[in-house]
Amino acid sequence: MMFSKAVVALALAGAAEAFGPSLLAGLPSIKATRPNGMQLRMHSEGSVSRRSLLHGAAGAAVLSSGVAGASAAKDPKDLIRLENGVSFQVTKKNDGFLSGVALGVADGDFVIVDYIAYLRDGTIFDNTVKRGKSVALQIGKKQTIPGLEAGLFGMKAGEQRRIFVPARLGYGDRGVCFDDKTKGCLVPPNTDLVYDVTLVRVGPAPT
Repeated sequence: MMFSKAVVALALAGAAEAFGPSLLAGLPSIKATRPNGMQLRMHSEGSVSRRSLLHGAAGAAVLSSGVAGASAAKDPKDLIRLENGVSFQVTKKNDGFLSGVALGVADGDFVIVDYIAYLRDGTIFDNTVKRGKSVALQIGKKQTIPGLEAGLFGMKAGEQRRIFVPARLGYGDRGVCFDDKTKGCLVPPNTDLVYDVTLVRVGPAPT
């Protein structure tokens, strides 16, 4: 199903806003590794403290069994493993009337997603649902970490996945740390990550 030019324009505008430097205003200085040109996205919600960034998503708090054990929560056959080390579970399928002909995410597509991002110990470090601001990006343009992008391929609008990202395809051996070492890191070095992702929209790149 082809998106209208207006929807593609909306995705482009959203991507520019989601990754624009203006959203960094008011945040403490942060350093992070950017493998393969990936962009580090942080968002400001007024005065932002490390505690609020790490624990502010209480409404979507850690699962009772902990995200670290999530892969064991279902039969292993439900876990799909990719060659690059990323794995995922489909937690909600697109089972709508037109799901059989709906397009899955492919290279070059524009997507709009919501996600809750966890460290493997269950700590939430990013939450677009709480912010009420979905993220728009183009697949293949290195606009997010490689592991998250890999886990989006094939998703259909309305589908939900839990994506397991190894550290080397996340923020690597530097993590996401404050310049002031006494404040620690939002994402510690060499940390595996888990993303609960909902694909809101997908549309092909304009030709």
